[in-house]
Amino acid sequence: MSPPKRNIDRIISRTLSGDASNREEKELKDWILEEDENYLEFKIIQESAQKAYKERKLLNTDHTFDNIWNAQEAEKKVPHLKIGISIFKTMAVSAASLALILVSVFSYRQIVIKHELGERGEPPVMIEKFSPMGQISKVFLPDGSLVWLNADSKLQYPSNYGENTRTVSLTGEAYFEVKNDQVKPFMVKSGNVAITATGTSFNVNTYFNSSDIEIVLDEGELTVENLFSSLIPGMPLKTKLMPGNIAYYSMRESVFAVDNINDSFDYTCWKDGILSFRNADFETIVNSLERWYGVEFTWDGEPDNGWNFTGEFNNEYLESVLKALGLDGQFSYEINNNTVQLNFPNRQDI
Repeated sequence: MSPPKRNIDRIISRTLSGDASNREEKELKDWILEEDENYLEFKIIQESAQKAYKERKLLNTDHTFDNIWNAQEAEKKVPHLKIGISIFKTMAVSAASLALILVSVFSYRQIVIKHELGERGEPPVMIEKFSPMGQISKVFLPDGSLVWLNADSKLQYPSNYGENTRTVSLTGEAYFEVKNDQVKPFMVKSGNVAITATGTSFNVNTYFNSSDIEIVLDEGELTVENLFSSLIPGMPLKTKLMPGNIAYYSMRESVFAVDNINDSFDYTCWKDGILSFRNADFETIVNSLERWYGVEFTWDGEPDNGWNFTGEFNNEYLESVLKALGLDGQFSYEINNNTVQLNFPNRQDI
């Protein structure tokens, strides 16, 4: 359960100032992931605070410190050691600056959020598009962007999409062809990751048991950001992708790895009805076939640990795929409605 609304501002303030406990940081993360509006609110506060902190335009820090310092010393009426002044002065200035920055940001954010959510300040209704197992769907967004939604995948976006922002949330896998709009960048949120583009084509795969996200760029340019890598003042962890780049994000380690690929075909051909495997193990193949054909696999015996299959199937029937996979005698199979039974021979008998 997320913390009460009245506690969120306090937690955000403590987090941005670096004073939040591990429990408070977790509460903030849970709250941000709970609703798109929460994410929008946090980003407004974070980005405004970072900008103001860097520019130091909200107050004369030296003058503010002198007033604070003199008042404190007059009240104490005790001598202080000169050697400690420079250190404590820096700390006091930073604290005073951040405090006033956050006061201004929290006041300003209400105006911005009202603008983002609509003139009446009412939260938009979330629209959900779901592609069930065994089916690939096309989704046309209000701004003209096109999304291919792979099997067992969900896309969500607010009813006011495109009015002020273009943000969608993804679970599963999707290929995006984004209509160019420099003023309103297009953002895909998935777990801890935000992917931002103005006009480009790219694939996002979050099938990996919620532990990893794979992003492949076909055209244009992408910025990929870890939403929680920097909850204190400073730039969040970001990486830019160019055509031919593939990025892997590990949820467990909260890090990105970027590599180059010669051809994006193997990663994006699913939208054209082609099922492709690259050095796939048994678990990967079974999970893919279950989603692709809308079936459930069971098996007797143990599959060989050495599964390493590479190949592609262009709009093939499930039985044709199973025959190809079992050509070397690794298993026999039975198809009964939506259930596929694999039978592996006893390894001692081979």
